[in-house]
Amino acid sequence: MPTYPITSKENSRRIRVAIRHVFLEIWDPIGVGNESPDEYDMYIGRMFELLMSNAPDSEIKKYLDWCVERMGMDSSRHSDADVIQALRTINLNETTQ
Repeated sequence: MPTYPITSKENSRRIRVAIRHVFLEIWDPIGVGNESPDEYDMYIGRMFELLMSNAPDSEIKKYLDWCVERMGMDSSRHSDADVIQALRTINLNETTQ
């Protein structure tokens, strides 16, 4: 059972797509860019949970560090602060069309 507010399927999908864009365009520790758009998809679900539960930046940084370590990489192209700032700009609220 999630420990964050329930959101519609459409809103969840929109947020996950936004996280994917941040991962590919800002974080991208492997350097795949848009050549492999699903490269980081396995990490999106947990990041979604962290954002939706309003986890502190320190917890998001810890998760990013864990992901990079799991990939066998040393660091990302941008600082964690840049990545966290970009993730925090994602609108988590339901949007109307």
